[in-house]
Parts: sequence; C-alpha cells; structure tokens
Amino acid sequence: MRRLIFWLSTLAVILGAYLTIPRGDNTVPREYAAVAPPSNLLDSPDAIDAGRALFLANCAVCHGARGDGQGATQPKFGPKPADFTNRARMRSLSPQYLFWRVSEGGRVEPFRSQGSIMPAWRYQLSEEQRWQVIAFIRSLGMDER
Repeated sequence: MRRLIFWLSTLAVILGAYLTIPRGDNTVPREYAAVAPPSNLLDSPDAIDAGRALFLANCAVCHGARGDGQGATQPKFGPKPADFTNRARMRSLSPQYLFWRVSEGGRVEPFRSQGSIMPAWRYQLSEEQRWQVIAFIRSLGMDER
C-alpha cells in the first residue's frame, strides 16, 4: 500500500510540474477570442503614441522603457517580463492574446501557477487604453525603433 501511495504521489507531482511548464501556447480563452480592436487602431500613429505614454507610466518598470523586458523591477521568481522587441515572438502573438494578457495579467492560468506578478490592467485601464498599449508593444516587435 505504501508503494502505491508513493508512486501515485510521485506521478501527481510530475504531472503537476508538467502542467506548469510554459509551452509557448498562445491559446486565448473563449471570452477573449472574439474580441477585436477598434478599426485601424493597431496601426494608428496616434494610438501607438498614446500607448507609449501608457506603457511608460504603467509597464516600463517591469518591461523596461524599450520594452525589452529589462525594467528596474525584476521578479525573484516566476516568469520574467516579456521582451516585446523579440520580432519572432511578437509576430506569433495575436492581438486577442495580447489583449487577454494585458487585461488579466498573472491572475489566470497558466501564469498564476508560474508565479507571474503582472497586474490585471482591466481594472486600471479602459478597453481603448489597453488596445493602445497593445498597439505600442506590437510596434516594438514589428519595426526598427
């Protein structure tokens, strides 16, 4: 009986560890999958500029002023802040995925289990402001800024 308990416990630990490993999964929850940015907002210079101001005021402390993930506040555990200057990574992320991440932060799985300290910005920023931030961070990974 002890062996069975040992092996079941071991299996549960391994399975739990496996489920918390980041896999680059860009799956978006159903409630965010249908969300779309306002027309032409993501490419609007005005939206990008507004997003830059919001990013510098709210996000740069962790993500860095250049959006390279090298901010003044670095977590001692959990995932590091995202590097928005990584073109390949940014091209792989849909606007809906970014909106979900900005809106929910580290409050949702799998990020909560990984120890993410990112705040859920939906409580501080309007929907339009969140899209403006997304327009800005997308611009970091799309051109030569």
